[in-house]
Amino acid sequence: MAEVYNLIWKLAKEYYKKGRPGDVKHIEWMMKDALLVCKKEHIDDSLLLPLVILHDVGYAEVPRENPFKLDIRKLHMNAGAKIAEKVLQEVKYPKDKIKKIAYYVSIHDNWALGDNKIYNEDRILGIFNDLDFIWMSTKNGFPILMKILNKNREEMIDYLESDEKPRKRPFSTETTKKLFEKYLGVRKNEKQ
Repeated sequence: MAEVYNLIWKLAKEYYKKGRPGDVKHIEWMMKDALLVCKKEHIDDSLLLPLVILHDVGYAEVPRENPFKLDIRKLHMNAGAKIAEKVLQEVKYPKDKIKKIAYYVSIHDNWALGDNKIYNEDRILGIFNDLDFIWMSTKNGFPILMKILNKNREEMIDYLESDEKPRKRPFSTETTKKLFEKYLGVRKNEKQ
């Protein structure tokens, strides 16, 4: 991973430690799989990686409530965009990319507000959304989301299988689609 991403992560991690439980693991997993997707799909990581690293930093500055509540989502996106801009300026990231990444952070959860179109029109946002969704099916993400959503194992599998994401925001790449299928398959085959 490029040194600049390590610097961004070092600064962002301090915000994540003040945010939601599990977000450090969430971002560490996303960075790894985002790099994999960039390599397999020949994607320039200079927008995707900072977006992945910074997208949920805003939870450090919002009330400790259910992160699925729409007002909390809006607050964390707005706070996160400001933090992302600050972090990226500190590491002297290219100015044109700072503006774009801050914008991405400010809208990254707009699907929850009913806006699915942006993920279908922008490949970086689409891949990001794929990865953010896939997290729920990973070894670490699955139990965290079970707790947040108050679901048992079977209910969580049903939740992931029946989610509207593939219909409203289809997987942006074959790689992300296969990753989701792989992780969900592992969860289905695990013993309780």
